[in-house]
This record gives sequence, structure tokens and C-alpha cells, in this order.
Amino acid sequence: MEQLYRVAVHYKNDNGFIEYEPVSRKLHVLLQDEVKRCEVENFLTTEHWINAPQNTIKDFTSRLVRPTESLSNLELGLSRLWQNTGVHVDWSRPA
Repeated sequence: MEQLYRVAVHYKNDNGFIEYEPVSRKLHVLLQDEVKRCEVENFLTTEHWINAPQNTIKDFTSRLVRPTESLSNLELGLSRLWQNTGVHVDWSRPA
């Protein structure tokens, strides 16, 4: 059985979650707002140039990242989700 990664998200009063299966690289976004759900899915399945930290938090390098390629890429993409879609990742809320 694949280990499932799940994180809570919200947009305004719409609470949902994102699930990711690292082995199959399948992504599932649950939000009631269809437009925002599609925005999130599109953002997380498309390649982006992202300034990612390297050796320290002050050392950034621009990398071409497709968030669904790996769990570490997904987490990097999730850290940029609000800035690009307005959807907040609730890292501390159980999903």
C-alpha cells in the first residue's frame, strides 16, 4: 500500500485538503470552489521556475520544478501555493 501524503488547505471558508501518492505521483485536490480547485491542480501539475533554498535559507537557486515529480517538489510547490492561487496551506491542521 502506498503511503499517502495529505495536507489541509483552505480558500476563504472553503476547507479542504490535498492528497499525494508519491509512488504513483497521483494528486487529488478537494475544495468545493471548482475554480480554485482547478487553479490548485493546474499549479501543482505544471512546471515552474522557483527560487529554492540550497545550503542555507539565504542561498537560493532558481530551479525548474514540477511539484508532482516528488514529495520534496510538492512541498516546495505547496510553499508557493498561496502566492500563486490565494489558497492557504494549513501545515499545522490535521487533514
